Amino acid sequence: MLPVVVAGLLILGGAAAYKMLESPPPAAAPVKAPEVTVAPTPTPPAVSAAKAPEEAAEAPAAPPAPAPVAAPTPTPTPARVARSEAGADSRQLMKGLTSLDTNGPISAEDAQKWKANLQELVRQGGSSVAAIQQYLAQNADVNFAGLSGADQLEYPSLRAGLLNALGQIGGPEATAAMLQTLQTSVYPGDVATLAAILDQQAPGEYDGQVLTAVRAQLALAAQDQLNNANVGPLFQLLAGAAAAGTDVTADLTQYSSKWPYYAAIELANLPNGAGVSALAQLAQSDVGGNQMAAAQALAQLASQNSQALNTLADMARQGQLSDSTLAELAPYLAGRENQLGPADNPAGASMQGLHMANGNQDFSVADLLNTLTPAQISQRISAIDQLLQAIPGSDTQGQQALQQQKNALTGKQAK
Repeated sequence: MLPVVVAGLLILGGAAAYKMLESPPPAAAPVKAPEVTVAPTPTPPAVSAAKAPEEAAEAPAAPPAPAPVAAPTPTPTPARVARSEAGADSRQLMKGLTSLDTNGPISAEDAQKWKANLQELVRQGGSSVAAIQQYLAQNADVNFAGLSGADQLEYPSLRAGLLNALGQIGGPEATAAMLQTLQTSVYPGDVATLAAILDQQAPGEYDGQVLTAVRAQLALAAQDQLNNANVGPLFQLLAGAAAAGTDVTADLTQYSSKWPYYAAIELANLPNGAGVSALAQLAQSDVGGNQMAAAQALAQLASQNSQALNTLADMARQGQLSDSTLAELAPYLAGRENQLGPADNPAGASMQGLHMANGNQDFSVADLLNTLTPAQISQRISAIDQLLQAIPGSDTQGQQALQQQKNALTGKQAK
């Protein structure tokens, strides 16, 4: 029996085992994965290392972020910034220059501050030109003439200092500012100052602009639109233009009634006696101021110019020169001269300044008797002799004055 039981058990066990192999095992309970906190990934640098191929295959790669592009750097504009900053500084410097107290003596400290401001404008160069030009365009000025201590400033006025500053700065901007001022200024002194600066920088290049400015200002002054300004510097510039070859006879003659001495002085100084004919016409006119100024100019030329001497002799014969006028002309025949502006007189000449309210004319009278050479003395004695023969005997005052000057010349000749 036992073998039979054992065999049966074996058969039942095999069937059970077969059954287990035929059916899938029961699913295991899912295991909950632990929660993991992932730290945020830092932003990668602009350039990162490339991943290995294996890593790239594990998961689809995210679209590559565009490479960061640096924001465009603005193009620097140093010139503009410099001008803006310097402009503010220049305005401040100009304020210091214009606020100088001129109600009393100028102290050494105030003068030093004023000059330092002006020097700083020059140091800033082209960036200060706009501020200077803005002031000049207003035709404003601070005049230092007659102020105690003004000599410390080294300039007669603020405008003179600013124009000189433009000359020191130089360059296209400063030159443009000077040419603009030349056209718009109502100050004769500006034209003279600018003419000198421009000619020093470029000799002859701006002569045309200067002459145009001279004529424009004279036209305004003749219409009393320059506030009775002294136009002597303009007449000196006309004389300079004549020396350079420009015919200014018509200009001088045109304004002889307004400024008789300025016109006569410069007509007498024209090269090669070019102004004698105009002087002769003015001397024979019936305008008192014109006649005296022109006759004096003819008298100082008479020893060297026959036309000048003959004109005076004819006028004396015809009674066009009064006795007192002849007496006044005598010193001019012996070496006296009317001069405008600085003259290169030889040693021994004496000078005296004169002012004529008519036309606000300032000029000098130079006595050159002590500087004449023997040949010049002889020429002047001869001119006086001819005039003595021409004047009427009744003109005793004129006769005596002429004889007195002849005696003075003869005394110099004898030494």
